[in-house]
Amino acid sequence: MQRELSPPRAVQPGERIRDDSQLVQSLRQREPAAFEKLVLAYQHRVFSIALRMLGDRGEAEEMAQEVFLRVHRSIREFRGEARLSTWLYAITSRLCLNRLKSPGRARRVGEGALARIADAHANPAAALEASELEAVLHRAIAGLDEQQRIVVVLRDLHGLDYEEIAAALDLPLGTVRSRLHRARVELKNRVEAFLA
Repeated sequence: MQRELSPPRAVQPGERIRDDSQLVQSLRQREPAAFEKLVLAYQHRVFSIALRMLGDRGEAEEMAQEVFLRVHRSIREFRGEARLSTWLYAITSRLCLNRLKSPGRARRVGEGALARIADAHANPAAALEASELEAVLHRAIAGLDEQQRIVVVLRDLHGLDYEEIAAALDLPLGTVRSRLHRARVELKNRVEAFLA
């Protein structure tokens, strides 16, 4: 009898996990299925945050792996004061910010991050215009300083609420709001400059 190489999916990619406490308990008991469930549920969001922050697909993949390794190693330290997803985003954010500040790191803005395959059924002119606008927006986000970029990525691209962002970044709520406001003003100015 041939053994199945990949186990069935515990959750669909990107699906939110409903019971954090049960999953955390399973993770603390080092149940392999629990870790797989965690990765399947959050791998796309973690990768997306890393890609938006770092601007490089290969570096984002490495970062996502590092995030899940950190979670696996330190799940016993998770106090449960915030949601598991918030803790995961906090780890992702901090690791990305540390990577961006590391000496000798060449800043690669948007390498490969903006590549898109056009929809075969779309109007080619409209698809080109939408793709150009998206590229401008991605360049503008990539040009923000790291502190502003992370709040934009978490709020506007991943839909976290202000409280989740404050918990993930260990910042006061007012600081999150002001950074987001300044980032949006800066984005507006950058997009207008690109389009002019």
